[in-house]
Amino acid sequence: MKKKLLFILFLIAVNAMAQDLSGTWSGILITNGQELEKADIIYLKIEQSGKQITGIARVELLDDAEFAVKSFEGKQDGSALTLTEKLGRRSSNTRNSPICKLDYTLEYNDSTAYLKGTFKSSDCRNIQGEVVIFRSDHKVNMEKESASTHLWKHRFVKAYKKGYPAPEIMKLEQQKFKFQPIFFDHDMSEIKPEFNEYLNRMARVLDGIHDLRVEITGHTDAVGTDQYNIGLSERRANAIKDYFKKQGIEPEKLEIDFKGKRQPIDTNKTKAGKQRNRRVHFKFI
Repeated sequence: MKKKLLFILFLIAVNAMAQDLSGTWSGILITNGQELEKADIIYLKIEQSGKQITGIARVELLDDAEFAVKSFEGKQDGSALTLTEKLGRRSSNTRNSPICKLDYTLEYNDSTAYLKGTFKSSDCRNIQGEVVIFRSDHKVNMEKESASTHLWKHRFVKAYKKGYPAPEIMKLEQQKFKFQPIFFDHDMSEIKPEFNEYLNRMARVLDGIHDLRVEITGHTDAVGTDQYNIGLSERRANAIKDYFKKQGIEPEKLEIDFKGKRQPIDTNKTKAGKQRNRRVHFKFI
């Protein structure tokens, strides 16, 4: 009796720990091994009651007006989902409309926050492939016009091919990222190798979040004239900008500013204080 009670409590605990996968998801349908850039768009609105899953799926042909909306049912088992499209709700009603009903087998990955798996049509021959979706704030509508443009898809594929996790994980990386100054030697603008690893981590966050930019501000110590130090602080900021560009960061994500010796963070009367003032600091914008 005691063992049976423990087993029941174990099952309750397992169910309580099941990942909540309800909400809106967006992603791509990679049909028959096609290139990711050519994959079509899928939106899922998942409603969850215990292990039972219901919802609607909207498939849109990439950069096209063709679409189909279908309802689905399914079950969750831990991090795994099985979904079956049941009823066509609305479509563009042409011969190219993506109306084939699909069965999905998906697995949620905690580290990447992707739902990934395979799909296969239950009523159309030779329609199968892979699916990758992520949580989003896109609207899954029933209307003829899509609620979103497909620009996000091209950005997503670019990030996905680089191995980045889902947007929600990248946002967490941004929130947890701790800024530190980059220090320079006297009268120099070359980046010390010891800061490369830190800059690479920042570049990953910048590259993985399409609408994130960074402000790079250069500073100097008090040695030299105002005019000279303005130029030196500008060279230091540009050195960081050039480093990020070599890491593949778009120039429009990088803004520079330069203050010369006007904003010290330490005294300029000691060697250590001057070293701390010869710096570049950062701010996400």
